[in-house]
Amino acid sequence: MASTEAHGMAAENVNNTTMLEIRRISTTNHQGGSPLPLSEIGGRAFGSHESNPPSTESSPTAARPPDRLLPITESLGRGGLLGIIGGSLWILGVFGFITFLWFGQGSKPEAANATGLWRFIALNNYFPQTITLSAIALRVVVSFQAVVCTSMIAAIVLEKHGAQKTQMAWLSVMRGINDGPLKLCGLLVSSKSIAVLISQIEIWFTFLMIIVTSALQFSSTLLLSDINNFTIVGDPNSTQFNDLLLFQKGDFFIQVQPSLIINQPPVFAVFGEAQAGFNATPNVNGLSDTGLIQRSLLPIPGSDARSSIRKFEATTIVLTTQSACIRPQIRAVYNADTYDDISGRDNFGYITGTVDYERTFKGAGIKQSSLCNDTTCEEVAFECPIPRSYTDNWQTVTCLFDGIVGGGGPANFDPVWDPADGVWSRNTSIALVITTNVDFKNWESITNTSALPAGIPYQEWQSYEFGIGTGQFVNISLCSSGFSLGRFNTSMSTPRSLREPTTALALTSRIYSTTDIQSFMGTSEPQRGHFDRNVLDLEILGPPTSDNRSSPAFQPAYVPSVGGNITVGRLTTAILESAMYNELAVGFKPNTSLSLCYFCTTIGYPVNPEISLLFGDIVSGTGRAANALLSLTTIEFISVYYTYLSTFRVRQDARIVATTSVSAPGPCSSNSCLGFISVTTLLFVHLLCVAVITTVYVRRVRYSRYGNIWHTISQLTGDGLTDMLKEAQNAGDAEVERVMDEEYKDRKVKVGRQRAGGPIEVINI
Repeated sequence: MASTEAHGMAAENVNNTTMLEIRRISTTNHQGGSPLPLSEIGGRAFGSHESNPPSTESSPTAARPPDRLLPITESLGRGGLLGIIGGSLWILGVFGFITFLWFGQGSKPEAANATGLWRFIALNNYFPQTITLSAIALRVVVSFQAVVCTSMIAAIVLEKHGAQKTQMAWLSVMRGINDGPLKLCGLLVSSKSIAVLISQIEIWFTFLMIIVTSALQFSSTLLLSDINNFTIVGDPNSTQFNDLLLFQKGDFFIQVQPSLIINQPPVFAVFGEAQAGFNATPNVNGLSDTGLIQRSLLPIPGSDARSSIRKFEATTIVLTTQSACIRPQIRAVYNADTYDDISGRDNFGYITGTVDYERTFKGAGIKQSSLCNDTTCEEVAFECPIPRSYTDNWQTVTCLFDGIVGGGGPANFDPVWDPADGVWSRNTSIALVITTNVDFKNWESITNTSALPAGIPYQEWQSYEFGIGTGQFVNISLCSSGFSLGRFNTSMSTPRSLREPTTALALTSRIYSTTDIQSFMGTSEPQRGHFDRNVLDLEILGPPTSDNRSSPAFQPAYVPSVGGNITVGRLTTAILESAMYNELAVGFKPNTSLSLCYFCTTIGYPVNPEISLLFGDIVSGTGRAANALLSLTTIEFISVYYTYLSTFRVRQDARIVATTSVSAPGPCSSNSCLGFISVTTLLFVHLLCVAVITTVYVRRVRYSRYGNIWHTISQLTGDGLTDMLKEAQNAGDAEVERVMDEEYKDRKVKVGRQRAGGPIEVINI
């Protein structure tokens, strides 16, 4: 029976050999690709299940040198090279693009000089989508490279270190196909001692590949964690804003209520200023003059929207104003007025007298003034209050007595004040600015009307001491302030974001600060530049380009209260001027006093505390009453303009550049960018692993080909594996491994040749 079975097996082998010879299949060895000798093919067909070494004398390959390394094009193949080299270049390219997203803002603030692509992504809020797609591109390539590296590590382990025989099938097949390093890591760890695990570098690289590949699956989450609200300068945009009053004959009504807006909380809105700087420091004659100042406002009601403007070109309303102060020559008497109110007994002072214009102007070096006639200057009478201070701080009021209030109102409305007439002219507001530190006790001691003592000249002030050595003074300066409004084609710009200041005033507290507003108005010393003051650079380009005979601005209008027959363009500015004069010179009445003090007792028209505190702080802090009047005029211009802005119904074109808030990464100079740093580190470690594994693979592998499957199966012969392959045809892995563990426990094998020219198979180590 045994003989018959042997004969049958031999016959089967002969038939197989005959079929191989008839089909003339050329079997290629794994060393260099040359056909195997027919004697070797026959030996495999007729021999037993295990390889028997042929006779050295009869074998033509017995004396061959050791197997050479496979060419990289054969060991890795096109797919492997594409995955390693092409994939690495792809990773570097995607990483470069991500780096561009993080650091492409440019060198100027708010990404003003960023590249067009970066700005396109930012302005369209495409950063989250772009980062997500970039992360997907990274994950795909990293995962593919992890598969290739798994094949290479499996090949290195099989050919260099070897493994337990139970793992040979997995490791061999992994050289051709696998789903990543996780299974490979489990195989290597399960069969190694701790000492081997520490010393075998392939295991560490497998660990790294698992960690890095897994971590990079969260690359989009990591990168998106760096997204912040980023302020970026937008592209130039054409839009429309309110510009003119809508005048309809028979349906136009305007009523200006005196001292209404000045009692309201002021609007410290961003404005444009044409002058690079101004200086009201008095000269040797005591003349303090701001010079001609031009300021313009943005026709934008919202504070945040105004602060976002970087450039604005349109027709705007421009305030032209000038203030000046000199030492007055006064003849006057003063007294105190004591009265009782709900809070108790209180008092303040008042002063009555005349100002000698001729001596005053001569002393200040002013040679010409329309306040005087051709031959002489008259003395002008006044009657003004003097405040009583609650604190040690100086308290200030203004008292208008001449100029625009001296003749029953403005001489004309087109314009009210012409800058060409100078600051000391008929249509300016002539006022005494009075500041004092006289307290309740001193005013209470004054019971009779007394002549004003001789004044002590100091800069633009005449200083009068109430009582010798008391340290209680009343300082008086003669000031003139004029303004006019006009429509001009303007351009306003700033290099960075601006901020509108506040006083941070609590009405129940004496603690406050007007420092920011003084800087904003340009009255702090030393004066700062426009940007540091949060002011726009103003350039007046000329008359309105949109105004022509057919434009709404040239539409005729008849309004008796502002001069009769005028155009709608002039009507718009005239109404604003009228409103401002009714705030600053209430009713155009002489001896009108504004209570520009807060911690005081006085009589006059009330003023919002934020305005009065600012005015008093400028006077007491710098001594420049002209600057205080300039700030007061500017504040009223701002408040009146934005009060009436909603009434402007005729719109006009404008071209703006504004900032917008976008979701963008970085900038890393002000943010941590931990997500970018994490992904950068992971990619570096990944590429380092790929480079090292590839280098070792190319320099060590002789029998493995990435992406090829048949050789991974055909090399599972030798050392009893041929029988095992047949026995495992209908068995699970667990059953096969159990049998192998019983028979070959702890036996280490690897892939190689038993002899030169022999078959590539599993051999014992």
